[in-house]
Amino acid sequence: MPSSTTRDRPDPESFLRIASRDPKRGNLKVYLGQAAGVGKTYRMLDDAHAMRGRGIDIVAGFVETHGRAETAARIGDLEVVPRKLVPYKGAILEEMDLAAVIARKPEVAIVDELAHTNAPGGKNEKRWQDVEHLLVAGISVMTAVNVQHLEGVQDVVKSATGLEVKERVPDRVIREADAVVNVDLPVPELRDRLKEGKVYPAAQALVALENFFREENLTSLRELALRETAENVDHGPTGSSGSFPAIAPPIRVAVALPLDPVAARSLIRRGSRMAGRMNTRWYAIYVRRKRDRPENLSASRHRELTENIQLAMTLGATIVYRESEDVATAILDFVREERVGVLVIGRPSRKGLKGRLAPGIVQRVLEQADGIDVLVADILREGPP
Repeated sequence: MPSSTTRDRPDPESFLRIASRDPKRGNLKVYLGQAAGVGKTYRMLDDAHAMRGRGIDIVAGFVETHGRAETAARIGDLEVVPRKLVPYKGAILEEMDLAAVIARKPEVAIVDELAHTNAPGGKNEKRWQDVEHLLVAGISVMTAVNVQHLEGVQDVVKSATGLEVKERVPDRVIREADAVVNVDLPVPELRDRLKEGKVYPAAQALVALENFFREENLTSLRELALRETAENVDHGPTGSSGSFPAIAPPIRVAVALPLDPVAARSLIRRGSRMAGRMNTRWYAIYVRRKRDRPENLSASRHRELTENIQLAMTLGATIVYRESEDVATAILDFVREERVGVLVIGRPSRKGLKGRLAPGIVQRVLEQADGIDVLVADILREGPP
């Protein structure tokens, strides 16, 4: 996987300049499953044939069959855009030809394996970035991904399965999709498919059954996929006939980012999950004091701050900066200005007599947060994301 250097990474202020994105013109449909082999690609191809039957201009930008004969056969007579051949370390890798799909300009493109990392040298590092380019170009996209690849569920996946997932898709990609379809398969049936060689070759299947495809892992991932689909399938109120009461505006969520990078990562993911469940907008606010300016921070601390801001943006947050020596007041002023309903903040660092004699930021927020729901969240101590 290509890695970025510190030299190439934008600073926090540059992220603010790119935070506002142009609205996409194409529509996005995501097929979400608990694991490989549940039938996401097959279902997607079935739907593609049905759409073509209704006169919709649809092409296969990239379909990953994983050597499964039934999936390859289901492509059938769909138009396939030839893949781009990329030399890499003595091998030839096949990637989606983004430029060719855009030049063909179909109404809909099938782009499988949303979490895929592209070969070095292409326009984008990740396939989900290719999908965003297609959407901006006015091309609707059908794509597929497994739930463990979503950025916002990484702490849940690691806790439930012990897995460290490297290829990740920003939650905002799923949250902004026009349709999310859960392709579900009961765990016993999925394991049977594995044993029958319908997912991986026999030797690989045996290893998978004893590791990733253990029953308890698949059960956890299936529950997670069902939950994520339920949270993202409806992106707003449907039409009203006058028989229904007016829908109240969604409650906004804000996360107050501490300078501590580990605590900030935990709070960012907590805020993202909460906003996803509530289907609402959320903010990550960082109040900077003079002593916290970049010139006063170590290079490693500044890099960690930048990475956390990037993570928050990836998870769909609107990034907000304030400059103030009174951090608590600045946070609460913003919350009231934007009518935020829930503020997520970490637990106080000052406790006991010290906390009472010299209240810290958290204590002062709690004392002054009249009319605001404040969630004081436990910090999950984990490694870097």
